[in-house]
Amino acid sequence: MIKKFRDWLQIETLTALLTWAFVSGSALYLMLRAGTYSLTDMLVAATLFVVFIVTWQFSVRDEEYEHEVPVRVTLIIVQYAVVLGLYFQVPYSYLAILVTIWSCQLPYYMPIKRAILLSPLWSAPMGLIHTYYWDQSFMILTTSLYWTFNLFALVMINSNIKEKNAREAANELNRDLMATQALLSEATKQAERVRIARNIHDLLGHHLTALTINLQVASRISEGQAQHKIEECHRLAKLLLSDVREAVSDIREKSNLQLEAALNALIDNVPEIKVKLDYDKGVQIDDVNVANTILCCVQECLTNSLKHSNASQFNIQIVEHDRTIQVAMQDNGKPVKEIKVGNGITGMRERVAELGGKLNFTPMATGFSLLIELPEAMA
Repeated sequence: MIKKFRDWLQIETLTALLTWAFVSGSALYLMLRAGTYSLTDMLVAATLFVVFIVTWQFSVRDEEYEHEVPVRVTLIIVQYAVVLGLYFQVPYSYLAILVTIWSCQLPYYMPIKRAILLSPLWSAPMGLIHTYYWDQSFMILTTSLYWTFNLFALVMINSNIKEKNAREAANELNRDLMATQALLSEATKQAERVRIARNIHDLLGHHLTALTINLQVASRISEGQAQHKIEECHRLAKLLLSDVREAVSDIREKSNLQLEAALNALIDNVPEIKVKLDYDKGVQIDDVNVANTILCCVQECLTNSLKHSNASQFNIQIVEHDRTIQVAMQDNGKPVKEIKVGNGITGMRERVAELGGKLNFTPMATGFSLLIELPEAMA
């Protein structure tokens, strides 16, 4: 998919507009001062300048078109055709600055090596037109200088793209690591709680059971005050055994994984999109495989939304309903007419299927919706 221009900062857009304004304004002013150009010539030149900047604005906007690639490519071709028209209409070689602005778009549409190799082709017409149409001298040197400007623009924009991609990848990896660390920490705590509960049950519980049996036998073979004391000890031992069993049950019940903490680590500081997590406190998950599956599915959906949907809101809801754990995700991105099943979706379906669950996508007029259902027994 064509790389979107979401990384164009406002200052960069304003700088391009300012450069266009100085180039077009000065060219029209010089033509007017020369006194050798008709009103028609001036109007044609002004129209071409306006067409260039309007098509440039449409080609770098954030919102995607219904036919994204053909529209963007058409706008870029129109811009270059307009610049060629200006070369024939306006006799000033510094109009080649517009080609430098135009070339800043190309690294988003083609590999940088190809752009550099082709750069002489779109830089050369200025020199040819001014040499043979306007009969100007020393245009080889001028053309070469403006060609180096184009190369500089290509390299700088490509570096900016690579830096942004690397920064996004690093941020995504950091969020994944934080989420995995949180989940591993919860799994470790769960394992320790289960170990302690098992030890209490196996050791202390068994000894108390043996003690109550022995006290019961002792009460039957004793008499008088000693019997009363033994029966009292027997009651206390039974009460203590009951308390131990209750404590073990309580520890096991509280050994559920705190998946919410891992999810918060995953969605914290996500750029360009607001993520809302609605986690039902009644949801209890004690299987680390289930927790990891939910975490991976949320991660995959969030990544897809960031890359493809142009959404500003991403909602996650995890609830228990009808003996199933339901994970619902939805964003408010561009309309989705059909779901293209790639490796990400296939991987999610395989993970959910291994746990006996179901995964369903729903294309919507605004964004997408996904529902994962996992058996409560597995959770």
